[in-house]
Amino acid sequence: MKIYMAPLNEEQLDKKKRERKEQIMRAALKVFADNGVKLTKISMIAKEAKVSHGLVYHYFDSKDEILYESIEYGMQENMVEQFFNDLNDSRRTPLEKIKQFTRFAFKESDTGISNMVFRIVQQLNVVNGLPDHIHELVENAGKFYIEALTPLFLDGQKRGEIIQGDTEELLGVYLTVLSSIMADDPSFWRENLEWKVEILLRMISIR
Repeated sequence: MKIYMAPLNEEQLDKKKRERKEQIMRAALKVFADNGVKLTKISMIAKEAKVSHGLVYHYFDSKDEILYESIEYGMQENMVEQFFNDLNDSRRTPLEKIKQFTRFAFKESDTGISNMVFRIVQQLNVVNGLPDHIHELVENAGKFYIEALTPLFLDGQKRGEIIQGDTEELLGVYLTVLSSIMADDPSFWRENLEWKVEILLRMISIR
């Protein structure tokens, strides 16, 4: 006896397409974060998403389009914003919050989308020749991190935890170091992570 499944209606089809596209974008974020944009191939994204190479092209025309929409998806889903909301709601001191953020920056990609977006944005900060629309998206994402971290640095300076001086410049140095590490070999930093994070924070903290 054969069992016939009722065909999906238009709403169900649209939902299934959205879910499949999100599946590919989540996989893309992980692959971009782990391998860097230049080394990432469509086939790697398809493998991570557990879909066919051709299906990826059904939803996206190019690797640049996947990159753009994936970053946009990660930012718009408020996953990055939620990380900072949770961080600010905690009872940690400003320096402890910056330490938590630094630790988060070097975690493996499976810790969440917010971590992947940050790592990709930091990698792209040192890449030349990005298409204008991707450059603008990365710039806007970078501004978000600056706006989110600036109050922590200001509060840390006020409490005497962080060295005095131009807050914007100090934060710029901190993020430039993170960007350079992300573009080089973040896997190195995951070994003895706590010790390396402590060393990194010494450049901004009062000891």
